[in-house]
Parts: sequence; C-alpha cells; structure tokens
Amino acid sequence: MTAQELKNKLTDVDTKKILESLGATIYHEDDNIIITDTICHQGESHKLYYYKDTKSFYCYTNCGALDIIGVVCGNRGYTLPEAMNWICIQCNVDNSQYGFGKTDIISDWDFINGYQKSKQKAETIVKPITEYNPSILNIFQPWYSQDWMKDGISIKSMQKYNIQFCTLQQRIIIPHYDIANKLIGIRGRALLDSDIEMFGKYSPFQIQGKIYKHPLSQNLYGINKNLATIKKKQKVMLVEAEKGVLQADTMFGENSFTLALCGCVLNPYQRDLLIMLGVKEVIISLDKQYQTLDSEEAKKWANHIIEKIIKPLSPYMAVYVLWDTENLLGYKDSPTDHGKDVLLKLMKNKIYVGSTE
Repeated sequence: MTAQELKNKLTDVDTKKILESLGATIYHEDDNIIITDTICHQGESHKLYYYKDTKSFYCYTNCGALDIIGVVCGNRGYTLPEAMNWICIQCNVDNSQYGFGKTDIISDWDFINGYQKSKQKAETIVKPITEYNPSILNIFQPWYSQDWMKDGISIKSMQKYNIQFCTLQQRIIIPHYDIANKLIGIRGRALLDSDIEMFGKYSPFQIQGKIYKHPLSQNLYGINKNLATIKKKQKVMLVEAEKGVLQADTMFGENSFTLALCGCVLNPYQRDLLIMLGVKEVIISLDKQYQTLDSEEAKKWANHIIEKIIKPLSPYMAVYVLWDTENLLGYKDSPTDHGKDVLLKLMKNKIYVGSTE
C-alpha cells in the first residue's frame, strides 16, 4: 500500500484518533477544520490546523504543509514505513505492503475483512496423549552440540529446556513438555547424514522398540517455560522449529514469548490454546521459503500462511507477519537464525494484518 492509498483510507474520525494517540489536545473542531497543538514538532502552540476537505495539515509555527504521515514522523521520529505501519495499527487498517496486499506479486489479505467467525467453533479432534516417565531422560548425556551453539543457542538455554544427547544414536535429544510441564514426547535431531537421508532431521525418539511420540498438533513447544511471560504480555511469536524457541531464549531469556509449531500449520487445538491463554497478538515468524519477493515461490508461501495460520487466527486476535523484504535472511532460514539485531529489525518492520474483531 502506498502512502497516498493509506491516506485515502483514513476518515476524519481516524485522523482525530491518531492525533489523540500522539498526545494532541483538540482546541477547536467544526465541519471544516481541527485545531491542535503543534505536535508535529513537539511544540506547544495551538497552531496545527487540519483541513478536512483536503485531508491536509498546516503548521503555522514551524513545519508548514504536512499530511498525517508527516505529523506522525515528526512527532515520533519514525521513518515513512514505520509511520505507515503505526497508523495502520492505530486504525486497524490492513497493511498491504511488500506483496501482502493488492499487488501482482502475492495474493492479498482482503478475505480477512469478509471472514466471519462461525457461531460455533469447528469440532477439534483430540488424540489421547501419553505422559512419559521423565526418568527415561536419565539414559542421555548432558552434552551440547557445537553446531547449535554456532547457530546462536547457548548452553544455558539448552540446559533450561533439558536438551541432551544420545551417544548411541548420535542424536540431539529434545524433550517436549505440555502446559502442565508433563513430559509428553521426545524428539531426536539426527546428526549423521545417513540418518537424515533416511528419517529426516527430526523424528520421534525410539529405543528398545518403544517410540516416544506425541501429536505435535496438540502442543506448542516451549509453552511450559514461556507460559508466564505470554500470559503477562498477551502476545506470542510463532516459529517453526524447536531451535527458534531456544535461539529466542538465548536472546531474550525470561522475556521470550516464543513458541514452536513444530511445522508450518496452526491446528485448531493450538489456536484454542492461544485463545485460552488470553493471547491478543500473534507474530508469525516462519522460515523464509522463497528466494525473491517477486517469485511464484513467494506467492505460494504467502498463500500458505494465509490459509493455514492467519485465517484461523484473525477472528480472535491481531496478527503480524515477519516478511523479509531486505534480504536479511538466506533461503529457508528462520528469522531467529541470524541473531538479535536481525530479528529486531524484522520485528520493527513486521506487517500488521489486523483482526476482524
């Protein structure tokens, strides 16, 4: 969405709401104008005029002619994209930018506005979950992968999440716990190329004919450790793999509100879990499954995110997407793979999708 398109979407009521959010005092309003203090340059005189017919501002002490985006930039010190995103958030406008909107690159989010929450939730199929005896973890060793440390995961975070190692099978051991901190599954991350080729990187751990599996769709990895922060902040960042949760923990410690889907689809059980926790904001932070923004690959990936994650969530909470527009990530990288500075930059430019509520 261009700056002009955004301005065209805003009503006088929206503009007044933005002014008040910036701390402006409305000294006069009639059918033609609104007069406030000069918040455009953080001044105090009552000489910032908004003309309703042209949707334009004029600061009679310092700035001259302005639009609403210029007022926000001057007040907040934002760049143009930052100001536009802030305005979208304040007015619940779908931020259709970088292909996530009415462009020829990727399908838009417009379906959200017409998507109505059903009066009755679709029935969620719940499979029985086995609670495993945590003593099984005693057979493993507290050895920590150098590869994971190079990927930005600290020993402290691996210890916190009880990451261990199976020498016999040459696998990193990843225990999975539910919201009540019960052991419900054990996954192994293969290190041998032969195992990766045969079984994939991640698979349920198996020993002596017993498979320590669980339905991944009925849990969110990291919830046992990040529950308090999520309930306090009422927000969640969803990543694909367990590594993303561990990387975020290394970066932010107790302030991390990151959970892993262990895949790239949000299931009804997981959605209901977020609703139960009182989550009001979700940041979708999936791996970069495209090489260029204008590719068919990017279009398909955006459509996947829409259908499999945004569509189930948008009636219940505000949704943001981390979408790499500056080539900060490599192909198939997670937003957490390149350290705190890169993740914070992606977060700063996150795209607001909105909510139907």
